[in-house]
Amino acid sequence: MKGIKTAIVGCGVISDVYMRSFKENFSIIEPVACADLDESKMNELAQRYQIKPMCYDDILKDESIEMIINLTSPKAHYSLSKQAILSGKHVYSEKMMAVTYEEGKELCELALEHHVRFGAAPDTFLGGGIQTARYAVERGLVGKVLSGVLSLTRDYGVFGENLPHLFGRGGSVLYDMGGYYLTAVCSILGGVSRIASFGMRTEDVHKVTRVGSPLFGKDIPLEEDNVITAILEFQNKALITLHLNSGTIINESYHLELYGDKGILRMGDPNTFCGKVILEKAQNEQVILPFTHGFQRESRGLGAAEMAWSILEGRPHRASMEMALHVMEIMHGITTSADSGKTYRMKTKFKQPKPLPEGFIGEGFWAAKEESALL
Repeated sequence: MKGIKTAIVGCGVISDVYMRSFKENFSIIEPVACADLDESKMNELAQRYQIKPMCYDDILKDESIEMIINLTSPKAHYSLSKQAILSGKHVYSEKMMAVTYEEGKELCELALEHHVRFGAAPDTFLGGGIQTARYAVERGLVGKVLSGVLSLTRDYGVFGENLPHLFGRGGSVLYDMGGYYLTAVCSILGGVSRIASFGMRTEDVHKVTRVGSPLFGKDIPLEEDNVITAILEFQNKALITLHLNSGTIINESYHLELYGDKGILRMGDPNTFCGKVILEKAQNEQVILPFTHGFQRESRGLGAAEMAWSILEGRPHRASMEMALHVMEIMHGITTSADSGKTYRMKTKFKQPKPLPEGFIGEGFWAAKEESALL
């Protein structure tokens, strides 16, 4: 079978995760080249996976390369994806597609204008955990979803001393991690209509105290709020509370829960593919639901592979630019509401992606291979 020839742009740590996943899980993606401003990283990835190191301009000129996987830092996503779209390449971007809603909207408009596919992470909503949760909701196991809680706590004061972009615009906890939670719940419930939010910064400037760090002693300004609470009114009238706090202790805690009139559903970490799904019914013990779907292991690049199959099949892809842009606007709405003190009304809409077909959870001789679910 002929795969779609693909170039990896950005050869940092996540590129190895993607490449291993393509090699182990997906036959449809054929990586042929990689690019990075850091030539040592580029050459190392190229040698490890036997692909060609190339400068980005040459990748864009190479007509045999059909798709770009953009794994660069968030601030570079917009410019590099725009160049690829204008060159007639399909693009799949790591989260988020850009650092502002306006940039994301422009990229989507350009993709439509140039008749290319544009998709974006996070794609963990296609994993076994969130797909099983959606299966349970759509079959009425919790009844009508009335409300929910999305919550994450971390300490970016610690993480940011190794990854300083977490202090910057488009790198805060809302953009760095909020997308996993928002994409998961939007894939299950659909779109948001209104937002009311509050935000704060626990410090205006962070002083790096990590001994041995090249940034030791430097002051790094926080460019965005690192504590956020928001109420999201969904189009189906469900009220979901979002809580993000990256100014607390390093021990990560997360909650992803939906409360219906007939039950409660608790999901695992949406930054993984294998989170357990727990159902609670009235006067019953909690039960862990069996996975209905595959992709329960590390499957980064699943969204790109599903998009590649959809290109061949001529159908819409699930990690769509429309849903990714809607999530971007939710983030934009949260910051706008927090700054203005007013309720933000959403403008974008998207068509809820179809769930993956159930049952494709095997890799043995008799079982249907997981990738078969993407056809």
